Amino acid sequence: MSWFASKTRDNRQKPRPRGLGRWRARNGERGSALVEFTLVMPILMLLVFGVVEFGLAYSNKIAVRQGVREAARQGAVGNFGPTFTTGAPCHLTGAGTASDHVKNLMCLTKSEIGIDSATTRVKVLSGSPSFTAPGTFAHTDSIIVCAQYPLDSVSGMFAPFLGGTVLHSKTSIRIEVSDLVETGGEETPPPGGDWSWCTVSSSAP
Repeated sequence: MSWFASKTRDNRQKPRPRGLGRWRARNGERGSALVEFTLVMPILMLLVFGVVEFGLAYSNKIAVRQGVREAARQGAVGNFGPTFTTGAPCHLTGAGTASDHVKNLMCLTKSEIGIDSATTRVKVLSGSPSFTAPGTFAHTDSIIVCAQYPLDSVSGMFAPFLGGTVLHSKTSIRIEVSDLVETGGEETPPPGGDWSWCTVSSSAP
């Protein structure tokens, strides 16, 4: 028998360390799993935060709509709410020309919306086309309540999509009580917002 054949047979007969192959296989699987997790995690986080962000935005939209409707209903029957405050919890901004009852209704609107009174802005007017000075909420007119609220991204991930978006809603309800002499008014609109959509003739958004 040649020397080369003898060494080959000896090498074949040497036992391999137990578990070495399994250890390498497990390490390979762990490495693959780590790479997959690194690739999938950003997408998963984007989906989770997206659901949360747009869910909150939709919830705020419903809150603005429902709050405006409820406040208009209360104003239509002469219930203007508690005494207004310029600070917390009402935070009226730039509504100096409005009568006290209208200011109360603005605060009631913010309370019914229930989001952030400091950034929620309200406008109240009558169905009369020229209601810019002290006038009458006539029994045959409507009381119009508008509100707007600026959206913002909670996580910051969706700021390019939500930043600068302003939610707004308008409700008009026929007055059910006797004539009320009041002055309509509006707060200063938030950044990116305006009141051009909240007029007697404009359609409700």
